[in-house]
Amino acid sequence: MKNIHLIKEFGQTEDLEGDKKVTELFNGAFRRIVEVRLANGGVLSRHHAAEPITVFCVSGTGSFLAGDELQESIGLQSGTLITLEAGVVHEVRAEPALQLIVSKFKSA
Repeated sequence: MKNIHLIKEFGQTEDLEGDKKVTELFNGAFRRIVEVRLANGGVLSRHHAAEPITVFCVSGTGSFLAGDELQESIGLQSGTLITLEAGVVHEVRAEPALQLIVSKFKSA
């Protein structure tokens, strides 16, 4: 049985076609990990996740907004790590570009 799974090695990123790209990196029994790349002031429009999530900013700058009216905001920059409970409405805005890793924790 293999215990360690290399998901991705981060380094030079390829050019992004369009303003938004979401790539599934891992989907297991208890968690799902996706990479979100936004460019040119791209926006990941308001939505919510059924499970709790963590968001780690790999590179770039932007804003993470949350709440029914998106009234809470935190700046994103390389190294920022945030967590959000299930069901909370949120939106992500690149200023001007972002690369994020989102982990969604699933029930068994």
